[in-house]
Amino acid sequence: MTRAMLRLSAFIAAVATVSATLEKGIVEVEEVGLPHLLRSFDVLLKIDKGHPYGENQEAFKDLAEAHEEQLSKPGRIRSDFLFAKMSVQNYGDIQNQDFAKKLGAADENTYPEYFYMKKGQDPETAVRYTGEDKGFDAISVFIKEQAGIRVAETLLPEMDAVAAKFVYADDDKTRQGLAEEASTVAKSLPEESDRTLAELYIKVMSKALDKGMDYFTSESNRLKRMLGNGKMKKDKQGAFEEKLKVLASFTNPISSDEL
Repeated sequence: MTRAMLRLSAFIAAVATVSATLEKGIVEVEEVGLPHLLRSFDVLLKIDKGHPYGENQEAFKDLAEAHEEQLSKPGRIRSDFLFAKMSVQNYGDIQNQDFAKKLGAADENTYPEYFYMKKGQDPETAVRYTGEDKGFDAISVFIKEQAGIRVAETLLPEMDAVAAKFVYADDDKTRQGLAEEASTVAKSLPEESDRTLAELYIKVMSKALDKGMDYFTSESNRLKRMLGNGKMKKDKQGAFEEKLKVLASFTNPISSDEL
């Protein structure tokens, strides 16, 4: 039986007590169904209002979709991992409120709340995400720390390796040398489209050398705000989204163990 079929069989068995599949790669779960999921999967659980919206909700959906896309690629080793959402309702037909209280996540003003739950363990032993930033990059890093997988899609593996070295470097002299290495790598790429994309890596490295290493995060946040206001022209939107993916190679670099 293939890995995909095994994942599907385990998923079907688990969701027998789960309410529904939501967006691509996300299941909605009640407290009673969570232990069944945890028999077969590690779970990133998002506790939230019944009908969430906004940037954080979109980030969660994008993460789940990115993970589903990565599962189809050769070499993917973590198919026993799911994204799940639990809705908490504090009025009318009250839902999941007691469970949210057990996790210290009953205050809807702090939503969404994220918890990483390991397969075979009690849900109440979950690892809580405590950061203020709940966007794509930040939660992707949390997943990488807990699950050991990189959700964000790799654009150019060769350039991502240089980007990681750039982030982990101790001083600007070393970073300058890595920026020069990036130029050499870019010229060696066979496809013109890849060489063009590699130039974007080099540009953001240059900006970081001028403005400091906080540039990657601040520029990511700026682009997300501009993309989120709904006023951007479509021709610019694609370029901004591509730049965000490049910036993610610096805000969420591959681990030093993978270099």
